Amino acid sequence: MTIQRLTQVEPAVVNKMAAMLKCQKPEVIQTHFGIGLNTWVKLREGKAIRHSVAVRLLQRLQRDQVI
Repeated sequence: MTIQRLTQVEPAVVNKMAAMLKCQKPEVIQTHFGIGLNTWVKLREGKAIRHSVAVRLLQRLQRDQVI
């Protein structure tokens, strides 16, 4: 069994992301960030998410010049 690596996204980044959203609907979160609602909830709560998802998310935010 493979152990999943987890990564915690900095709270400042999550705050910038939250400021971009007009609502918390799953389709809005998916469109803006490419993540699901469960991942968004984990980020807001300061919990770690799968490393691969965090890398993809941070790359997307850099591409979109959010961070």
